Amino acid sequence: MHEAVRQFVERVGLMLEADGLARSAGRIYGYLLLCETPRSLDELADELQMSKASVSTNARLLEQHGLVERIGSLGDRRDFYRIGCNSWEQMLRVAQRRWETLHTLLVESAASLPPGMDVGRERLLEAAEFHELLLEGVERLSERWRSRQAGEVPASAVRALGG
Repeated sequence: MHEAVRQFVERVGLMLEADGLARSAGRIYGYLLLCETPRSLDELADELQMSKASVSTNARLLEQHGLVERIGSLGDRRDFYRIGCNSWEQMLRVAQRRWETLHTLLVESAASLPPGMDVGRERLLEAAEFHELLLEGVERLSERWRSRQAGEVPASAVRALGG
């Protein structure tokens, strides 16, 4: 494996590990981002120098998160993996669900704090307000992304071109 590829794969592994996934899952994802064609479990295990069991477990995890797709090939009993169609948006949706859960926790906790915990309540409500804005921004970002993917020209681009 070329050194630049190896470094990229390792860095993606570390990034996804920081987000709560196994580093191995991140390495698989990073590698598949660079692959032109789907890869079998055997190929991934060989190319990433991982056990086939680890590749299988982590590929299924990535599939459950919607980051990779498992496909079959006519006449071949093996499973192959490739980057999912909406991988970027799916990553955002995973984070969105986490932020929604946190927002709910903050609001519910602020409401249930006992009297005399005004400072704590204020902090929780401030964090909830931040996450509310974050979630609104995610929706706008997703809409913009879908428009770009559909080939629509954003209004800001039209304005920038003098239209």
